[in-house]
Amino acid sequence: MPSKSRFSWPHKILFLFCGMIVAMFVVAVAIVLIFGADTKNVNYVIAMSIAQNVVIFILPVVLLAMLNKRAELKPFSHTFWMTKGPSLKSVLLVVLVWIAIIPAMNYVVEWNQNIEFPSLMQDVENQLRNMESEASATTSKLLDSQSLGMMIFMVFVVGILTGLGEEFFFRAGLLGTMLHGKVNKHISVWAVAIVFSAIHLQFFGFVPRLLLGAWLGYLLVWTGEVWTPIIAHALNNGSIVVATYLANQNYISDNYLETTGTSNHWLALGSAVVTVLLLVVFMRKSPKTNKELMI
Repeated sequence: MPSKSRFSWPHKILFLFCGMIVAMFVVAVAIVLIFGADTKNVNYVIAMSIAQNVVIFILPVVLLAMLNKRAELKPFSHTFWMTKGPSLKSVLLVVLVWIAIIPAMNYVVEWNQNIEFPSLMQDVENQLRNMESEASATTSKLLDSQSLGMMIFMVFVVGILTGLGEEFFFRAGLLGTMLHGKVNKHISVWAVAIVFSAIHLQFFGFVPRLLLGAWLGYLLVWTGEVWTPIIAHALNNGSIVVATYLANQNYISDNYLETTGTSNHWLALGSAVVTVLLLVVFMRKSPKTNKELMI
């Protein structure tokens, strides 16, 4: 007989955030004890990235899955939205959307980066830009691969592992919990996308990351599984690692993926139109979400 002790969706959300905060503290202490407090050390940055995805993002969802199994007799696969795999059609559409959206997204990125605050808030803007510069310097350490072997390793860390960690927490965990609680799917997708973008603490990259979060959220809603968002996230991150490596080897120009479309309004507009058309196709061709998959 199933237990009558069921957790409400706000309690599950609270559990995930509390688990994340505790895990952040544990990871921070452990990394400092092992590697020291030198945040410029590339080993420190890599170890922090791996621990962040495994301990801070994946572990709380695993613990929630264990609670679900004990209290509601729901298997792990339901919590993780893993009862089915991605379809070939979904993967192909993800790749097409990723290609189509690059100029439009770069245009949005450049616009967001060039936002200027009123003169009365100049100190706030300077502080936010300093935070942005520190975050960019950390990211550069992960992306700056000089050898093929290191590039492949960083594709795993920055692309695959980050895709797994963040999609388990934000999409399978937070979004899945809200959908199971019968919160409106659009409100759920955008609310989680806001949290996803805000938690990165980069104001001058907030809007493009918000749009990325919404895209990943709708992928979960449209496909009914977490693998497609993971693939999309890994493709987005991994491609930047590969492009940086190719630029270091002088095969392409620096920041090739990040600058395409930034100075061409018509290219960015065409990119946005094609992307919207592909999203419409994706939405219509995707099967209806099976609510039994939701945690």
